[in-house]
Amino acid sequence: MTDWSDPEGSDPETLAPPVRRALFGHAASLALVATAVAVSMTLERWVAAPHLSLVFVLPVVIAAVLFGWWPAMTAAAAGALACNYFLIEPRFTLRVRDPGNLWGLVLLLGVAAIVSAVAANARRRALEAQEHADQAMALQRMARDMVGAPNADAAAAARTLHQIFRTPAVVMTLQGDQLMVAAAAPPLQLSDGEFDAARWALGSRQAVVAGTYPVDQARFDFWPVITPARRQAVIGVALASRGKHQPANPDRLVEIVGGYLAVALDREAYATQAVQARLTMEGERVKADLLAAVSHDLKTPLSTILLTLQSLRKFGDGHDAAAREALLAGAEVETARLTGLVGNLLDMNRLDAEAVVVRPVLAAPADLAAAAIARAAPALAGHPVANAVDPSAAAVLIDEGLAETALAAVLENAGKYAPAGSLILIRSGHADGMAVIEVLDEGPGFPGEIEPLFARFTRGVEGDGRPPGTGLGLAIARGFLAAQGGRIEAANRTDAPGAIVRLLLPLAPA
Repeated sequence: MTDWSDPEGSDPETLAPPVRRALFGHAASLALVATAVAVSMTLERWVAAPHLSLVFVLPVVIAAVLFGWWPAMTAAAAGALACNYFLIEPRFTLRVRDPGNLWGLVLLLGVAAIVSAVAANARRRALEAQEHADQAMALQRMARDMVGAPNADAAAAARTLHQIFRTPAVVMTLQGDQLMVAAAAPPLQLSDGEFDAARWALGSRQAVVAGTYPVDQARFDFWPVITPARRQAVIGVALASRGKHQPANPDRLVEIVGGYLAVALDREAYATQAVQARLTMEGERVKADLLAAVSHDLKTPLSTILLTLQSLRKFGDGHDAAAREALLAGAEVETARLTGLVGNLLDMNRLDAEAVVVRPVLAAPADLAAAAIARAAPALAGHPVANAVDPSAAAVLIDEGLAETALAAVLENAGKYAPAGSLILIRSGHADGMAVIEVLDEGPGFPGEIEPLFARFTRGVEGDGRPPGTGLGLAIARGFLAAQGGRIEAANRTDAPGAIVRLLLPLAPA
């Protein structure tokens, strides 16, 4: 924790103890005069230089530029006395024999005073210009930080105030009914009285000065910040710690920082509202997609099952055994299809809720492929399936249920979109230190970009007569594989028409 009650560690130009700084300036001025004495006596001994008294003007100018008005006047007075003592007859006394020399000393003192006043004024203006430049640079950095780092708005404001005023600063924001410290520079603890002062400033909508009623225990001056979106904050600056060296017009600078802070706070609020609106829109879109998928893809199986039951109930005696078997087989197929659709919706819900539990075990890729082919058999009807997975392929460390569901979803997609009678090939391999199972079909391939097809409720074919399904197969496959350290890739075949989907699974440890 920084002890900020002693500003000695800050900028010495404004925060060093005044007495120590003044003593140093006067001592340095006397040292400059002593140097001028040595120079003038050396010149007098080795060079016949007239008007050596002008040498004592230099310490005055240097002291005025470096230390200000009063050290320069010390140099002027000391220079006049030194010139009289060392250079004017009778030497080594303060008496003046020639009245002309006396007027010369008075003129030297006057010229030194005028020069010191001009130099001190120029120094003061240079310091003010430098201070204004530093303030502008600090404000520029704050604006850049607030644009580049939205989450650091309060910290940027507190840091800027600390740099501008060279004293501790704090930014507090209203969170519900509680006033909380959002940032402080340097880190510090506020007293209960200072929290009361900040609340008073926020409630009265006016600046509060430290040490005045009713917040006479506060060390900070506080300014309220109210944004157009009704966000509320308080800026505090410990100006009282600067003593006599307080800035002339702190309200103007605090108002500038407060304006930036208000814009940043409102931007954060608007960003939160935009995210919430986007989430709401996304939720509504998912609901609409789900309703469209359910209404389209559940209608046919339910209608088939209903018609089968009505036919068997009303005309059961009129159907022979073969007709009844055909009706029941059709109902069974549609029931299995309906079960698969509902299962896909439940799997997607598990992924959305991050409720997928992975239980990895050692498994053979050949066994995984055989189980997935059997599971996707209804969708693969009418397609010759070539299972070329190597029976001796290295074992994988997977959750068998999740991996089987992912591979079955890919096989079902191939069966839906590939032309009837076309070959579906499954083969295995290795890539990037992972086991690979590839599914190749001879269908039309992927239209356009492939990545969007992994989104929910997205199908490869649009329009009437599209293959049945909810458009969740690839999304579920990607989610289940990612949950166990795998991934899925897809592309159009280069050796023949069709698509290739590649499942990458983690290999078992050696």
